[in-house]
Amino acid sequence: MVALASALGGACGNRSREHKEPPHEVERARRVIEPSTDRVGPLPPYAIRADGVGPYKVGEKLSDLLEQLASGPRIALFEIPGVVHRNVIRAEDDTILVGGEQASTATFVAVVGAEVARTESGLHVGSTRDELITALGPPIDDPARARDPRLIVPSGLPSLRAILEGGRVAAIVVTSPAPPAPARKPTDCERPASTAKASGACMTAAGELVEPGTDDIAIRSADGERALTAPVRAPGLVFAAPLRVGSEVRDELVVITRTDEPAVRSWWLSAYRFEAKGLVRTLDPALLYQLSSANARWIGADLHDVELYLELTSGPDSIEVGGLLATLHAARGGTKIGDVVVISGASVPRRRARASAAEPGDAKAASPSPPRVVTEPATEVQTPADPDSPTARP
Repeated sequence: MVALASALGGACGNRSREHKEPPHEVERARRVIEPSTDRVGPLPPYAIRADGVGPYKVGEKLSDLLEQLASGPRIALFEIPGVVHRNVIRAEDDTILVGGEQASTATFVAVVGAEVARTESGLHVGSTRDELITALGPPIDDPARARDPRLIVPSGLPSLRAILEGGRVAAIVVTSPAPPAPARKPTDCERPASTAKASGACMTAAGELVEPGTDDIAIRSADGERALTAPVRAPGLVFAAPLRVGSEVRDELVVITRTDEPAVRSWWLSAYRFEAKGLVRTLDPALLYQLSSANARWIGADLHDVELYLELTSGPDSIEVGGLLATLHAARGGTKIGDVVVISGASVPRRRARASAAEPGDAKAASPSPPRVVTEPATEVQTPADPDSPTARP
């Protein structure tokens, strides 16, 4: 009995302990996960395509593109009256530049870094000219357009412009593609094949070769054996090229020259063609663009480090001019481009009635005639009176 009572007592004691209120758990501190500061989205190297570079697209609002930058807004104003008028976004450590009108959409995307972007075929800043042509095809052949030979528009990607310096791609710019060339008529002269030194042209129905020198231009027969005229002198020659005039079957010879003075750098356009009396000038030297030391500082550059790469398009009564402006500096392995922007357009009317015989040294004149007409207004942003103003510098 005593044993039974002890057993029952022990059982009751166990049950009383089981019904004791369990101790409260200590409340755990909440974990707060901070949002990641790592970049979300695509990362370099970006794909260079017909409509842009990676996430930077031609036609998108500049304000929307600014929001994509991880380091906050970085926008510069490039403003030189009559030369350039663009807002430029600097992205990817200044290796990609996106430009357009103020409070508008992007009109170009430029790549100046070697590792930040490339095309699907592998073209990138630093590629050679031969690699460019292998990747994207030969330059577009359009008789109604002439370009600085350092500026190539490949037939495989006509919205791309590649700047060559020292035989290598120094910058790649994606813009809107130019309108397609009109279909050639059976009566059109077929330009002779170009050579390493000369461009095929149709100055006459027989076809010729135009061979620029240092300060002159030779016009030879298609076989290169015979000179058709005395060389045209062109001090400060930048480039010379044939340009088809409207519906005509022959070409004009357009000549771009540059004059360099201590504080001013100027670009000029002249034009020539063959008539019954020989080579005549159809366009007196016309001033296209002019830069001074002061306004070069407005874009953060030294005057003699600024270069233009011009494109010419033949119109019925005028020659339309545009192209790119770049700031250059020496770097290991060759010339490097710091900034590149699309310049304002200019229109130079033809004056056929005043055609005159070409004379030595007439590719450059002391004063512009006729004056250029800027087709893209540059009056939306007032140029600062003080060139050291922070709003005037990139």
